[in-house]
Amino acid sequence: MTIVFDEVEGWGEDTWESDVTGVAVDSRDRVYALRRGGGDLVTVLEPDGTVADRWGHACLSERPHLLSIDREDTIHIADDGGHQVHVFDLRGRLLDTIGSGTPSDTGFDVTAPPGTEAAYDSIRGGPPFNRPTKAVASPSGELFVSDGYRNCRVHRFSADHELARSWGGPGADPGCFVVPHSLTLDAEGRVLVCDRENDRIQVFSRDGELLDVWNDVQRPTDIAFDTDGRLYVAELARGPRDLASWRLGRAEEELPGQVRVWDRDRTVVARIGPPTVEFLAPHAVAVDSVGALYVSEVPDSFANFTGRPHRKHRCLHKFVPRTPHS
Repeated sequence: MTIVFDEVEGWGEDTWESDVTGVAVDSRDRVYALRRGGGDLVTVLEPDGTVADRWGHACLSERPHLLSIDREDTIHIADDGGHQVHVFDLRGRLLDTIGSGTPSDTGFDVTAPPGTEAAYDSIRGGPPFNRPTKAVASPSGELFVSDGYRNCRVHRFSADHELARSWGGPGADPGCFVVPHSLTLDAEGRVLVCDRENDRIQVFSRDGELLDVWNDVQRPTDIAFDTDGRLYVAELARGPRDLASWRLGRAEEELPGQVRVWDRDRTVVARIGPPTVEFLAPHAVAVDSVGALYVSEVPDSFANFTGRPHRKHRCLHKFVPRTPHS
């Protein structure tokens, strides 16, 4: 079975021409788009694109990363610039903050040129947090955090936000990470981690036992399930000027960004990307209850990091599926 997605052109009451780092949907299928900068960093949109609300909070740095919304409609924002995880209700009221705000000692070489392998070579891993990337709550209230840009670990917190366990380490060996960029939980409670610079998704138990490794992905940046159990993965471009994959080595040609969809049996049932859709830097994905797909991008940050040219680009997209066909 193949699923074809069509983009809703011009969706939303904005041009969305600057980085949108995160996107998530609540129980009413309202869309929460997260941006960097200052002020009202969260925009709430109805499914038709009408803006329902905008909010921000003084606790957030200028570099919030990804957000998630759990079954209780609680929002978790991983604030990589502030080295914390913030918990909000849907109206933007702060419920809790996890982390001191001081980056943990992970050995990351801040003096190395940014965007080079040398910056990561000294990482040894450490406690929470050093630029965390995503936080996701389980149905029982436990919280799992990928940590992140300057760490190489995943942390599990209890329902009252006490650290219960951490796992991972630097490198390409199974169970290790280089930029664990996002994570999510499947219906069985397994933890799926986007191990971005190893070009793989690793699957763990809630206690950190490695259960599976999926090597058929390219620089996964975010991951989500729909109500039918299909898996959506945002995949970042990789080229000769980018970081080399710790597992695969340096890319010999430009590999474009894309979003792919896997069925429950790990069969690819959809691909969104060139030549019909151009993604400069797909960063986050979310799927609502009727199968509409939302994709956010960060082309400005990606260009700054890699030396690619800046150009005008829409950073928030909505896609709707056509009737599936064989």
